[in-house]
Amino acid sequence: MINIIRNRIPRFVLYVMLVSCQNTTQEVRIIHVDERPQKGVFKLIQTKIDVVCADFDNALFRDELGYPRVDFKKFDKDDPGKVIKTFETIILENKYIKLTLIPEKGKPYSFIYKVTGHEEFFIPSVAQALSSPNKLGWWFALGGVEYTLPDEEHGDTWAAKWYWEIVEDSPLKKTVRMTVKEFRNGLQETIDISIYPDKSYYEANITIKNPTDKPVLFQHWINPMWSPGGQGEITTHTEFIIPTRQIYITERKFNNWMLDYHTQRNRKQSYEDSPLRFLLGWKSIGDLLAWKLEHGFYSAFSHNENEGIVRVFPKDKNPGCNIWAWGINPDPETRKRFSGSEKCLGYVEMWGGITHGFDEYYRLDTNEVISWQEWMYPFHQTGGLHYANKDFAVTFTQLPGGKHIFRLCPSGDLSKTECKVVSRKTKEIFLHVIYDSIYPKKKLPEFKLDEVKEDLELIILQDGKEVIGLPADNPPMFPG
Repeated sequence: MINIIRNRIPRFVLYVMLVSCQNTTQEVRIIHVDERPQKGVFKLIQTKIDVVCADFDNALFRDELGYPRVDFKKFDKDDPGKVIKTFETIILENKYIKLTLIPEKGKPYSFIYKVTGHEEFFIPSVAQALSSPNKLGWWFALGGVEYTLPDEEHGDTWAAKWYWEIVEDSPLKKTVRMTVKEFRNGLQETIDISIYPDKSYYEANITIKNPTDKPVLFQHWINPMWSPGGQGEITTHTEFIIPTRQIYITERKFNNWMLDYHTQRNRKQSYEDSPLRFLLGWKSIGDLLAWKLEHGFYSAFSHNENEGIVRVFPKDKNPGCNIWAWGINPDPETRKRFSGSEKCLGYVEMWGGITHGFDEYYRLDTNEVISWQEWMYPFHQTGGLHYANKDFAVTFTQLPGGKHIFRLCPSGDLSKTECKVVSRKTKEIFLHVIYDSIYPKKKLPEFKLDEVKEDLELIILQDGKEVIGLPADNPPMFPG
């Protein structure tokens, strides 16, 4: 028996077909989901934004390369005072998202999911100047997303001036190009940030070129600072979703508490059943690395709000993933140091790199280039995440008692997508959903199967081609 949870969906068309499986005939419902999206706003606006910052201007100086540095003896880190800094911004908006860029910083700063009205990025109440083990000795904690060259711990380019231009402002696409040169090695990075009228993602086309006359060894990391769910801070039941079987606890003193999660206190640990999948398992501040990515995505998902955000990328060019978080109950000093507020519960940094880890380097020879395309988007009502590509986020869950449920959230207007729940052994079809047309909206359809005594798999096809086969997974088990 198939139960369809309609959630006030305006139009489901159901057909019945006969499917032959091992000389038997099974009656299967084909469910057509046909929801036609409305047109909406699509615009690019140049404006300015005021940001509350710690007052450290009198402590700034330039080093021999031209980067700004901070003399921490010249201001009170605990009580630096506040100033308002005004930044030029570009707002890219369509019917699903509102993305604000601070292009002179090379930074996506704010990302509002208009479907729920929630801000997905972390934006501190006061942007802080923090000491850091990077080569500049400090970091400007402004929030949002940063793209970092040429090495770990935020690199240098967050401190450099980015040059930018609007390269397309048409009815089909809005694109802002941001370019920076890092002074240490002479690498040049260009990032084209684009949105489309009918998609809830922003697309980043990233190109790094070595225009110098010698090879360069470097790292590139993207550091999205996420607090999904619209609370302005990370929620207690947030899951850190990485498609990896194992993680590696990096060799830093502040990570030693993570070794308690392994009977032999090994740094290499299973991730599939680890408490570290959840904020509740993070007893303190720390970071960890994915050992090997099986798919090109990762996500942070707030189960409190049933909402998350995902980054999708080519894993052959971006094999690295690192999680850094404050812990479940950070002390007031940590909260204030990173956010300006003793009440803030924090956020998660889910780093992605063109190297597997922070001790590995990528090589570009003279005039050589590395480039790739990636996407980031919010999603909701999926109860987590089992798989994502640039078009959708999906879960296929086996509930207690043998029932199954699958949920799909599109990353914009979606069509020509099929979902089949089949027996992994016999390939018998138990459920067949065809998305003729679906779009992100507050209430999304979900589909349940009553108890089936089969090992089931969800097969997803786009344009008739199989994209992924997902075995049913259990609901998340939170620590405690």
